[in-house]
Amino acid sequence: MEPSRPLTPDGQVDWDAFAAHDYWKANYAFMRADDRLFLEMVRDFFGAEASSTPAGSGVDVGSGANLYPAMSMLPLADEITLWEYGAQNCAWLREQLPHYSTYWDRYWQTLREHKAYEALGSRDVRRRLARAATVHQASLFDLPEQQFDVGTMFFVAESITSDEGEFRRAVASFMEALKPGAPFAAAFMRNSTGYVVKDHKFPAVKVDEDGIAECLRAFASDLRVHTVDTRGRSIDAQDRSEGAPEKQLRDGYEGMILALGHRQ
Repeated sequence: MEPSRPLTPDGQVDWDAFAAHDYWKANYAFMRADDRLFLEMVRDFFGAEASSTPAGSGVDVGSGANLYPAMSMLPLADEITLWEYGAQNCAWLREQLPHYSTYWDRYWQTLREHKAYEALGSRDVRRRLARAATVHQASLFDLPEQQFDVGTMFFVAESITSDEGEFRRAVASFMEALKPGAPFAAAFMRNSTGYVVKDHKFPAVKVDEDGIAECLRAFASDLRVHTVDTRGRSIDAQDRSEGAPEKQLRDGYEGMILALGHRQ
């Protein structure tokens, strides 16, 4: 049976139909090598900031069923807004935040390999995240301008639309929500053709390193763009020119891209 596109009565994608638990189980119940490398890169970037940056306000845009972007901001933020649109995703987040599943412990263990995270301890991290994080149900296009001191957006802008213009507006909305100088981490599926969650097919727009860098340079300083394959290997430009990595999380994409930098 062909997966269907969930739509609202006015023909828009019905994000309330997004099955958060199924997505979590398929993507994050076990730590994958590519997510580990992403987390290490974000950890080292944010960890280096922690020694010179007082804790402020953070935002994770489009959190979905993924806690590790919010966890990665803990040394830099004592308030974290999980800015999420889908009803099932919001319900999943609110269920997890008071005492998140032990499945997330391995992600925190990876973060703790940096001294900035180790200093936060291990036993208290659940309470720390529960105190810091708040779920806010809203569209990413309604983000306030220059509100947050640090931000993350993982697999969102390219995974909510098949329209390149809307993708660019989503990236701009995220970046404009950050204060000048704010560090950020943004992740993207490379050349995604869409994805299926519990028999529902959701849209995507094809993006690559050059397109992402072009979008972000208008907003970001010291931009760094990395590509990672499923086996947790960083892929350089020559590797990419020779074709897509052999094995991916699912069909229809060519690796994952991580962009790090500071808001201008």
